Amino acid sequence: MVELLRFHAVQSLRARAAAIAGVEPAVREALEAIRDVLAGIPAGAAVAVTCGSRGIDRIAEVARAVCGALRQAGARPLVVPAMGSHGGATAEGQRRLLAEYGVTEDFVGALVASSMETVSLGCTPEGVRVFMDRVAWEAGRVLALNRVKPHTDFDGEVESGLMKMLAVGLGKLDGAQSFHANSLRLGFDKVILSMGREIVASGRVLGGIGLVENDRHRLCQIAAAPAAGVEALDRRLLARARELHPKLPFSSLDLLIVDEIGKNVSGSGLDTRVIGRSTHPEHPIGLEGTTRIRRIYIRDVTAESEGNAIGMGFADVMHERIARKLDLHAIYTNARASLAYVAASQPMCFPNDREALDFLLGNLGAPSPERVRAAWIRNTLSVVSFLATPACAAELATHPDYEVQPAVAVEFDEAGDLKTAAPALSEAAV
Repeated sequence: MVELLRFHAVQSLRARAAAIAGVEPAVREALEAIRDVLAGIPAGAAVAVTCGSRGIDRIAEVARAVCGALRQAGARPLVVPAMGSHGGATAEGQRRLLAEYGVTEDFVGALVASSMETVSLGCTPEGVRVFMDRVAWEAGRVLALNRVKPHTDFDGEVESGLMKMLAVGLGKLDGAQSFHANSLRLGFDKVILSMGREIVASGRVLGGIGLVENDRHRLCQIAAAPAAGVEALDRRLLARARELHPKLPFSSLDLLIVDEIGKNVSGSGLDTRVIGRSTHPEHPIGLEGTTRIRRIYIRDVTAESEGNAIGMGFADVMHERIARKLDLHAIYTNARASLAYVAASQPMCFPNDREALDFLLGNLGAPSPERVRAAWIRNTLSVVSFLATPACAAELATHPDYEVQPAVAVEFDEAGDLKTAAPALSEAAV
């Protein structure tokens, strides 16, 4: 039956917000909000600029522009990896992650100071221990730089943004473990806010620079605030990021085929707000407007993930090639820090695509090919360019925001694997 499936190529025609044309002028314009803060930095004083482990659009250019503005202000910038337990929870692993995103000393013009050592800042009123990267602490001044977006694990007043960067990213493994150990008990955003406020109160934080991406994951907004305004900026940018967060244009699917999962795609491997599955079953994320998906099939894990296939547990079936690449130490380190045991679980494996899809279609009740509601994506970043079966594509045939190409039958090679892949994120209409 699987050989009878046909897929239309579908392309969203326009972004919900225009991408920033020039990074450096946009950064300099944003930094006007903290001009007085920058002017007050003593000549030659060190300033630690945070950089995380996510694939943020043009992050290397942003970091270079921020470091350049700090040098112009007379400061001595240095880049600090602020990514909690990521990069295998090692200093070299975190430095390597930044280099993969182009954040190198040569490019940004500043020292990349990677260390897993932390300084304890005591406890929050709720008893949550707070830590700060020792390099940042000893620098004495921190400028938090991060993307602001909905988190894949929870809904809250603040989610994945500046306060989380301070609380978890800058806390390294110690901060990540403290955060996750208390989050299920107290609430994710409550712990972020409590820890983040303690770090701001330390007097080490100069301010924050927040980045927002549009639905094509292109940088569309940069804004800054002094330390006292970081929390408010985080909340404001989160509201905008929620409006722009991409999703599939279907209310329900029988099957979602995903070519790749990965840490460079999402912290949870698959964006839970795209697939509608929660990292913590007892604390489900808000799923209003999310596509309801009956079965998920994953085909590979990105090379950038280096075997960390966290997120495979959200799928129902996976290709055997993923099992061959698993780095269980990296996966379990990630899962222990985040308490995300569901994401680290291993689904059923099949040796090739044909067998996996035959099983899934049978498991769905063997619907006729013309009735199968299936979408096929490269990864959960690429939901503005995808493939869809006729039952789904028909809903978009007259939609003004989508272009639908004629259907093409699936083809398999001699090994039983699909000959093609879903389209990558399109650069059109950004």
